[in-house]
Amino acid sequence: MKSKHLVLAGDSIFDNDGYVLGEAGVIEQLRCTLPAACSASKVAVDGDCIRHVKDQIADLPSNATDLIVSVGGNDARYHSALLSKIQHINDLDTLLCGPLAEFTSDYRLMLDAAKATGLKVYVCTIYTAVPFEDPIWRQFAPLAIGKFNEVIVAQASAQGIPVLSLQEVCTDTNDFSIVSPIEPSNQGGQKIVNHIVEIVLG
Repeated sequence: MKSKHLVLAGDSIFDNDGYVLGEAGVIEQLRCTLPAACSASKVAVDGDCIRHVKDQIADLPSNATDLIVSVGGNDARYHSALLSKIQHINDLDTLLCGPLAEFTSDYRLMLDAAKATGLKVYVCTIYTAVPFEDPIWRQFAPLAIGKFNEVIVAQASAQGIPVLSLQEVCTDTNDFSIVSPIEPSNQGGQKIVNHIVEIVLG
């Protein structure tokens, strides 16, 4: 197998060490799952948003071959107050019109910066099965997140960038951390890692 070095950029989906209660986080799980000829490093930072990725990838390892970016969830969260204004599913498009336009612009610029590295780039969607306690969030958050995921898929597809659909990977309550339900647990992290390995090395 050809040697590869995978770099994980973005937010706490990849930088989840503080949420797995002493178990392995995503980066360690990836290193343990990759074949011996491959390696991995992490530049992702818990709490970072789309605009931070450009700085994260400014100085990548010289042996880096593949860049996997999982970001956008924190950007979407900044508009979470809008959920309280939703009375019907049809309200989503109107309420999210402005946020989605901003998200689209930021994400496009991020993809430009990622492709400029010269590495093979992959991006991840935002998972939607988060076990929120609030019934309003449980009802409408997945639908709202779906709108942001549509932007991710559209922007990535326009630039020929493969998409890892995390909403299809993390679907079980135990895939999310008991410390913070929006972070991947050790179980969820391993599912994400297995998907990365399947797509990048498959």
